[in-house]
Amino acid sequence: MIRNILVCFSLAVLALSNVSFRWPLNNPVLTSTFGESRGDHFHDGMDFTSSDSRIFPVKDGKLLYAWNRSLFPLENYRGGGNYKVIKHDDDYVSVYMHLQDGESLQKEYTENDVIGHAGNTGRSYGSHLHFSILNWKLRYSINSFKVMPEYADIKAPEILYFYIRIGDRYVRINPDSNIRLTQHYPLLVEIRDSASGRERLGIYKMKVQFNGKEILNTEYDRIDYSENGFTVSGRVFDDLFDERGYYKIPDLKYQEGLNTFIVTARDFSGNTGERIFKINVSLDTD
Repeated sequence: MIRNILVCFSLAVLALSNVSFRWPLNNPVLTSTFGESRGDHFHDGMDFTSSDSRIFPVKDGKLLYAWNRSLFPLENYRGGGNYKVIKHDDDYVSVYMHLQDGESLQKEYTENDVIGHAGNTGRSYGSHLHFSILNWKLRYSINSFKVMPEYADIKAPEILYFYIRIGDRYVRINPDSNIRLTQHYPLLVEIRDSASGRERLGIYKMKVQFNGKEILNTEYDRIDYSENGFTVSGRVFDDLFDERGYYKIPDLKYQEGLNTFIVTARDFSGNTGERIFKINVSLDTD
């Protein structure tokens, strides 16, 4: 059973590695990355804007499903607004959300066909395209960077501040400070990434060493659906994020005295930021 699952997974990875896609917009500007926090769930895709609002299929395919207010005028927009789903082979589909009203439908699309225009429909805060790639058979979505052309990114993630949340209060912890703890609180980390210096994006990989031992190694390459819900690297949303969007270091057991964290954050282009964070802890957990 386990062997069959591993074989299927290996074949899926191999198949995907042989798939190449184009960007769904001309001159796309990335405004939100795959897997980053949406307050209470992972962002299951990427957001783009462009001076050219035309949207193209990332690969030739067949229209699998579509919803548009112009076709269903008596219905309200759902969260994704107007959207289309295009099937590319037996396993993979691409999804295009927040399209403008007034769409025409085709049974099949080539990479040069316009499937819609970036809009502001549904739960949206400005005209943009939400785009994702899904393996509907194995029930996971993939970080589109893994199959898309290279996207220019020269900025390394910045590891900014550290916090502990006590009830509804967030306490910022300064490096080399002395703190007294009555519980082994998770440590929250504010990390900011950008491709050009203007965006606020999520990261691709995060590693944490705590007192000389690696305790976290997360790669935002895919979102799986399991009996525990949606997971990244086997962890549910609340294990990886606080509701404010801070990255979470859970399951800590602080030691009396000096505690040392080494936090490493990397974007998909390989730009890496690292920070050593030390605090002196006085435990009062009885």
